[in-house]
Amino acid sequence: MKKRTPLRVAIYGKGGVGKSVVATGLSVVLARSGRKVLHVGCDPKHDSAVRLLPPGVKLRTVMEVLGDAPGGGGQEPIVLEGRLGIHCCESGGPQPGLGCGGRGVARMLEYMEETGLMEPGRYDAIVFDVLGDVVCGGFAAPLRLGFADRVVIVTSEEPMALYAANNITRAVTAYQDNGVVLAGLVANLRGSDAPRDKLRRFARRLSTRILATIPRDPQIQESERRRSTVVERAPGSASSRAFRALAAALERTDKRRCVLPTPMEDEEFYRFIDSW
Repeated sequence: MKKRTPLRVAIYGKGGVGKSVVATGLSVVLARSGRKVLHVGCDPKHDSAVRLLPPGVKLRTVMEVLGDAPGGGGQEPIVLEGRLGIHCCESGGPQPGLGCGGRGVARMLEYMEETGLMEPGRYDAIVFDVLGDVVCGGFAAPLRLGFADRVVIVTSEEPMALYAANNITRAVTAYQDNGVVLAGLVANLRGSDAPRDKLRRFARRLSTRILATIPRDPQIQESERRRSTVVERAPGSASSRAFRALAAALERTDKRRCVLPTPMEDEEFYRFIDSW
């Protein structure tokens, strides 16, 4: 059997655009395909892995274990096994107003490296769910420290989500020397009449592609309410098929064929949006 290439994927996007839905759905699909998956939540809210853990299981964040967050300190494991054998961890963050959330992400990754969690061959798929504020170097840490080499940007048809997507491509260009590539965009639609052709034009302008399009689906909201994923609860739905398409596209991605993105300056971006 042919050995599969390890996947190290960072999911970025504007807050509230659905990147955690995409990241957890992707982790489930990869686990079902036989990959050993590590799911890494990189958000001070530490609300990503909860969708993958059994009901009632509480995962202490890395920042809590390190003593850098309320109730911190102790020897509890920073990784717990969730459904489908997915290993989960969360960065967490400092007390509000008393520290930098991005530094919390960077410290978590450093600690994971120190403890051997990131050793090559330990996992054959690592999915990072990252807060989309890459203006802060801490949130770009998976790219800066070389832990993720494929970036997926989640966007909707909304202007500010597209603005964030355009900004995130700048981080990809900044860390290209680390072997980072932009695999493509995921269109997480907010309305049934979303302008898909315009999203494709936006992707072309950034010199990338749309890997998958997730339709507006009430089953996603219901799965979120139950702290689960739509891939598990409604495997035959159109949204579940979109997550499987995303995983398949990433499996096929040849990094050598991924071109450097071409982000727009702000003035051009606003002209682009005004032309819609």
